[in-house]
Amino acid sequence: MASDRVRIVPLERRHAERTLEWANDADIMRLMDRAAPVSAAEHEQWFASLPDRPDCQYFAIETASGQHIGNVWLWAIDRRHRKAELRVVIGDAEVRGKRLGSDAIDLLCGYGFQRLGLRRIYAYVLAINPAARRAFERAGFLLEGTLRDDRWTGERFVDAYLLARVSDT
Repeated sequence: MASDRVRIVPLERRHAERTLEWANDADIMRLMDRAAPVSAAEHEQWFASLPDRPDCQYFAIETASGQHIGNVWLWAIDRRHRKAELRVVIGDAEVRGKRLGSDAIDLLCGYGFQRLGLRRIYAYVLAINPAARRAFERAGFLLEGTLRDDRWTGERFVDAYLLARVSDT
């Protein structure tokens, strides 16, 4: 699946090292609401479990030239209610702010709606991450609500926004 600027491809072994690096980046951890770093052993165990998991599907985000810049995934896939949560990380700091995350979000929504038959894709975005909220809104997500003081950052409680996109079909 590709736009003219990015493509999303199934997460493979060649993406594992950068994925672990981003999982332990302090700024990304804060914005993604991660409480603790991930060890290499934990990461390997998680990575090895992915093919057997029906509740999630992970993709790498690559530029047209093949540079791995982030990951995007469907989480908590609920086939009965035809919905899933979408999460995204643009790990490569040099490409942040160039709207590549919006492109990847849109591509994964197309996959979720057309290939998985989902009706609704939603996301939780912390109020301390306005760039992520803009990325989801550019990809057609609408704000459905604000969960007041929903998450503890380690310093204070912050709001979480619930955004969603519903299939046209």
